[in-house]
Amino acid sequence: MVESKDTTLSLVVTGADTELGLETIRQLVACRYQVTGIAQSKDGATAITSVGGTPADANLTSAAELKDVLRTAKAEVVLNLTPQLANTLLHDGQGWKGYDKVLPATTTALLEAVEDTNVKFLVHTSYAFLYGNATDATESTPLTAPSNDAIFTAAIDAEKRVINSKIPACVLRMGYLYGPQSKDLKLYVKSFKLGRPYFAGRPSNLANWLHFEDAAIALVQVAQKQPTGAVLNVVDGNPVSFADFIDNFAFTLGRKRPGHIPMWLTPLALILVIKPQQVELLELSTTVKNDAIRQQLGWSPRYANYREGLQQTVQIWRSNNEIE
Repeated sequence: MVESKDTTLSLVVTGADTELGLETIRQLVACRYQVTGIAQSKDGATAITSVGGTPADANLTSAAELKDVLRTAKAEVVLNLTPQLANTLLHDGQGWKGYDKVLPATTTALLEAVEDTNVKFLVHTSYAFLYGNATDATESTPLTAPSNDAIFTAAIDAEKRVINSKIPACVLRMGYLYGPQSKDLKLYVKSFKLGRPYFAGRPSNLANWLHFEDAAIALVQVAQKQPTGAVLNVVDGNPVSFADFIDNFAFTLGRKRPGHIPMWLTPLALILVIKPQQVELLELSTTVKNDAIRQQLGWSPRYANYREGLQQTVQIWRSNNEIE
């Protein structure tokens, strides 16, 4: 847990009722900060309250409504976690639906709201996969939208808008998120029981991973230190293919290796289940270095690789009787 010396910090979190949002609020509250989370449903508001945050209702595409929340909360720091709801390989691309419109609209509204309030610092979360096919990518490696997909193009544009704004801000490019909070990961437990295969992509294509707790720790540290103008990679530093990730998850549960949908069946799988964005991401092989955040903030992942993170995930589920 991140230690806090300043107990007066007031924060507003967008995407607060997501899996990452709730874990981040939990850690911020543990630091005795005042945290307001923007909820998108009554259940979301209840979840925010359960981890110690104060729920607020606002349309994330309305600058006026966001301004009201920021002013009421007397926000000094804003954490924009809206992009992270879709940042996983565990939903077969389903979570990206509409993000070509979501990212521009929510970014525009938030920037306008922050510019017209007393917010001192904005944290915008983005994606490590935007480096495309790259080896040992650093923060200076050029970005590329996989397959020129409109959603991923919008993600790059959102980053640029934050970086080029007059607002003191930083950007965190995060690895694919997972952990015991993940509802999508838990669905794979059911798939294993039913013997369903999954589209794994090529085993040689590497991806970058990040446990929810480690992502939240980075967000807390950035909120505290406020490194204006920084762009930082937040990944565990041990890239592995999606196939290895899911297969090891099955082994950790004590199950046999699940079947893989072969590449030549991809068109049919796209029609039935898998969305184009999932295929586009699984066609990448990206390795990303996290030296900058380690050096600038002293951040290091609690779960240094996916095996440790998956073991912790399964242990928590079993201790809570969430799986057999």
